[in-house]
Parts: sequence; structure tokens; C-alpha cells
Amino acid sequence: IAEFIGRGWLSSFDYVSIRANSREQRLVDSLKKRGADGDYQVKEMNAVLNQETGIRQLYESVRRYAAGKKGIVYAVSIAHARQIAAYYSLHGVESVAIDSRTPALERKELVEDFRRGKISVLVNVDIFSEGFDCPDVEFVQLARPTLSLAKYLQQVGRGLRKSDNKESCVLIDNVGLHRIFGLPVRDRDWEAMFEGRMAGNAQP
Repeated sequence: IAEFIGRGWLSSFDYVSIRANSREQRLVDSLKKRGADGDYQVKEMNAVLNQETGIRQLYESVRRYAAGKKGIVYAVSIAHARQIAAYYSLHGVESVAIDSRTPALERKELVEDFRRGKISVLVNVDIFSEGFDCPDVEFVQLARPTLSLAKYLQQVGRGLRKSDNKESCVLIDNVGLHRIFGLPVRDRDWEAMFEGRMAGNAQP
């Protein structure tokens, strides 16, 4: 990723995250259960993170670091996504939630409204981790913890597409993923990762 940014193929970015000793990080660290895929269990994530206090903090992060920008938010569950979209919209940031239950035609129309600027924020549940093409995404908010490096890179990658209309992308990490994976530009020991010896971070 660093090489592609250096060559001008991907957008530069600013990265902001929660503090290691923050309430939000302690909540993420409290997650113990794992799903069949080895990642955090959705039911537990929803119970712990789908709370008004946390959603208010998500909104405050967007207001502070990405006011007036178009962006994508990654939520932990359908209920979480809908709560986030409702809260953002209530506070003047036009947002919609998209998930696996959203009819294909409606989803297409909502994405088109986002591209045209009628909608400021798309809140999704694993819908836009890959295969989503909208280069003028100006911020990505990570509100879903994950133990998957691939998912992390796919999610931040949605904001790194080049566009004539943006100078850079703001990556807002509200769940401390950089503590697990490092920044997106970090060198990674891919051989070790594929052999299951580490999470893909480069060895010192």
C-alpha cells in the first residue's frame, strides 16, 4: 500500500484512533467470544458496542475529523448499523444503513444517491468490505472490531481509491485496529502470515 501511495496509484490518508487506555478500547478488549471463522462473535460485539454512549462517540469522531465529508462506516451488526445511521441523521449527517436484508434494487439506488452526494454516509455490515467502487469516499470509519487482517485492509482500502475531488482520505479507527495490525502502510511478513505464524505485521 505504501508503494502504491508513493506512486500515486492510491490516495494518501490521515489516520486517527482511540487511545489505548480509553473506555472504547477497554470495551473492545473485553470481547472474548469467537465465531466459527475465528473472528469476534457478532452477538457479543453487538451487546457490548451497540450502546448509545458508543454511538455518540462515533458521531463525535466524524464531527471532529470528517465534518462535511462523504464516508463509509463499518458496523458490527444490522441493528448497530441502523442505530448509527439514525443517530447521525438526527444530528444533521444524512446517513443510511445498508445490509444483507436491503433489497438489491434499493441498495443500488442508495449507493447511487451516495455517489451523487444526496447521502453523506453509508453505514454497512460487511457489504462494502470488497467489490465497492466509489473513488470519492473521503472518510472510512471503523466501528467494527476484527481479528482479520484481510478485512481490515479491505475496509480501509475503500477510502484509498484516487479521485480528482479529494486530496486525501480520513481513516477513523474507533476500535483500535491499528494496535493489532499497524497502519495500512506497514510492511508485512506475508509468508509468516500465510503460514499462520503471525497476523501479517513485519517482524522487527
